[in-house]
Amino acid sequence: MSDLDFFASIDVGSSKIVILIADIEDNKFHVLGHATGDSAGVKNGVIVDVESAAQAIRQVIDKVNKNCKHKPKFIDINVSDLHLSSRNQNRPISFNGKTKTITQADVLQAIQNSSAGAMATNKKNLEPIVNNFTIDEQVETFPIGMEAAVLGAQVHLISVSNQAINNISHSLLASDLGVDKIILDSIASSAVCISQDDKDKGVCLLDIGAGVSNLSVFSKGGVVFNQVFDMGGNAITDRIAQAYDTSFDEAERLKIAYGTLQLDSLIKDRLVKFEQIDSTEDRYLSLRELISVIEKSYKEICTLVKRSLKNEKLDRSIKSGFVVIGGASKIKHFEGFLLKEFRARTRIAKINRALVSGDEKILTNTSYFSALGLLTCNAPKSYLQEPEQVQKGGLLGTMQELFKL
Repeated sequence: MSDLDFFASIDVGSSKIVILIADIEDNKFHVLGHATGDSAGVKNGVIVDVESAAQAIRQVIDKVNKNCKHKPKFIDINVSDLHLSSRNQNRPISFNGKTKTITQADVLQAIQNSSAGAMATNKKNLEPIVNNFTIDEQVETFPIGMEAAVLGAQVHLISVSNQAINNISHSLLASDLGVDKIILDSIASSAVCISQDDKDKGVCLLDIGAGVSNLSVFSKGGVVFNQVFDMGGNAITDRIAQAYDTSFDEAERLKIAYGTLQLDSLIKDRLVKFEQIDSTEDRYLSLRELISVIEKSYKEICTLVKRSLKNEKLDRSIKSGFVVIGGASKIKHFEGFLLKEFRARTRIAKINRALVSGDEKILTNTSYFSALGLLTCNAPKSYLQEPEQVQKGGLLGTMQELFKL
């Protein structure tokens, strides 16, 4: 297999950068090489300093190249943007009042028609997400080969700021890399941890990262809403630092060492030693008070999520509950805390092993899920295949078709 037959994904977050290199093995994306490193030039999930971000990306690339020398053709990257907007749209096309057999060209035209529309001059659309199709108002998943007089594509459109897109492109270009696809962070993660059954019933993916929290809601088979909140793990650390007049690093140490979301009678209070800014004296804080500060911060995030879901009238549409990922979701008793807050089923995300394979440390660590999901975005679109191809090839279809493009 040539170097052009390999894939790469780059997850650029507020605190870390993850790069994966993969090929196709047993009809799955198989990770051959990976590397992580500290992020730089990123604020609230968006690249704000191209030079610093490019340097950080190059350092991680150098790491992965020590073990994997291939230069991939497909390079995909995630984006989080506080200014994103999303909407659902279906603008059917007709065939002059006649019924015809739907072809791939018809499907592409329907998608293009549904994706059209006015957009703010300071924003760009990401690649449209196709949820399903309507054949003479009947919802279908695989339209090719069916008879119809009217064909519609129900698409989900995501727009992000020009600055976010341009800074991504410039950072990768400065790192001697090109961009194939730019995918919303939570959509990328959902590709490997949200099942079609969950999408049909209604599910919310909540990704609490370092700089921001991402929310994606799926209902009736597809994505219906996305939002990014200006609050993540770093904001929780800041709350601790402010409460005890300590440094960010010391507050982060306290959060990691003593953080939990189970403030009940089982936890006995005790004094915890910490370092205060501009003080050489020994300082102590109450463990229960520290836990209370942390819990209040997580409640803030939950309040933002509740308000968002209620405003979009989606609060009663999440029958499968919440799937959570992100570094801040690793705190003790997080699942139980969300269950109490939302009164809905909550679970930590698990990888779909039918799609990806590789080192077990990667497949079981949610920090890699966005990068893994980006890889799977290279799979053939099943709705563009003939019905017999879908049945024969399964979810990924015939992956070799990729290399003919």
